[in-house]
Amino acid sequence: MNKLIKSLAFGVTAVALVISGAISSPANAASPGDQAVITVSKSTGLNGDGETITINGSGFVENGTQTYGTRPPLAGAFGGVYVTFGKFQDSWKPSENAPSGYRKASTSDAERTKWLLPGMTAFMFGGAAAGAFELPVDGNFAITLKVSKELSDSSNNLIFNDVTAGNYGIYTYAGSGALYAPFETFTPISFASEEETVNPTSPGGEEVQSARPTPKLSKKFSREIAFNSGSSKLGLSAKSNIKKKIADYRLASTITITATAGMSSGVSEKTVTKLAKNRAAAIKKYLVQQGISASKIVIKTELVKSGKRPTTKVVATP
Repeated sequence: MNKLIKSLAFGVTAVALVISGAISSPANAASPGDQAVITVSKSTGLNGDGETITINGSGFVENGTQTYGTRPPLAGAFGGVYVTFGKFQDSWKPSENAPSGYRKASTSDAERTKWLLPGMTAFMFGGAAAGAFELPVDGNFAITLKVSKELSDSSNNLIFNDVTAGNYGIYTYAGSGALYAPFETFTPISFASEEETVNPTSPGGEEVQSARPTPKLSKKFSREIAFNSGSSKLGLSAKSNIKKKIADYRLASTITITATAGMSSGVSEKTVTKLAKNRAAAIKKYLVQQGISASKIVIKTELVKSGKRPTTKVVATP
């Protein structure tokens, strides 16, 4: 939520005055300190490629200084609540001092994370267009979130996938650094198996699941991966090139990385060989980060004579 936090820091004083308790809660609102709860419209059999579900929450009521933010610009004012889809560790709660790295989610993606704030605060932060959504005074809300097996950030860096440790779920916790246990909830979700399909029109009207063949790579293919001269760093364009074929790499039985480096005057063969190995290692590391099994990746290195262009290739074999 850094983008939101920085966007309208100048308006915090005014916001704090507005939301500091001047509005009374409806009679049917939860009492401060009560455990908040959420329900989801669908929690099992979800589409791993992406599906939108509805989240209903209740009991997210401000409770004085206990729910005040600790980070500017909401330090000393109600920090609201984060509602997010993510893959968190078993011990994830901020109130129990779990490291932020245990909570894997995309906090800059308003489809998967929403920051619920009092109406005036949400308005000052730019509203829904900026990722800030209204939290009514009674602490009840209804929002939608998109869920999927795999999630990457805006730079195509993997946040999590189906082999990343943790639990898929809808999580809520206090916003702006507040440590408030009653706002911390976890609702597990699960995705449909890729080997199963549902036939809603089966005889008798009951749902039946039928197995379908495990998909396999149809043919061998090769992709060239470019590196800057003398570098083994995998750039954004190279990562994008690899990611375009990630689905196919997952189906391949073997992935062979043949990394090359060119010989040049004054550079030892040992140095050039190390460069080639580092290039292969960089590609392998990125493939593993994308959920490819390391056991099916084979690394080869080659040296090319001075004057010839070195090429690094990733070959997928059915």
